[in-house]
Amino acid sequence: MSGSPSVAPPPSQTVGRPTQGIAPGDDVIAETQVDASGVPEGYPRSLFRATDGRTLTLQAEEGGCRRISARVGDQTAQSVVVLVTVTAPQKGQMCPDYIREIRIPLALAAPLGSRTVVLRQG
Repeated sequence: MSGSPSVAPPPSQTVGRPTQGIAPGDDVIAETQVDASGVPEGYPRSLFRATDGRTLTLQAEEGGCRRISARVGDQTAQSVVVLVTVTAPQKGQMCPDYIREIRIPLALAAPLGSRTVVLRQG
């Protein structure tokens, strides 16, 4: 054993945050503040804003061979673009039968405020 004190790892940002549902203090972004006209039916549209206002969370269901990813695109004074990709299995591909809820955090350059979130395929 060495005489030097051990250094604890930094605390995780997810400690104390639920793995399902909305975290305490976060709020749902109103449908009127989300423009989902740029994504097909079946794409995730459920968004939450963290208490800091600078982090959005896209909540979605994925399962089997279907995978969902998202990233922040252009950010202006009027809107924030979120590019959502849904990868489906190839025709005839065997996939496990399960569904799980995922949350994808999206960091913004500035608090969302009253800006519109524009969902696009990407």
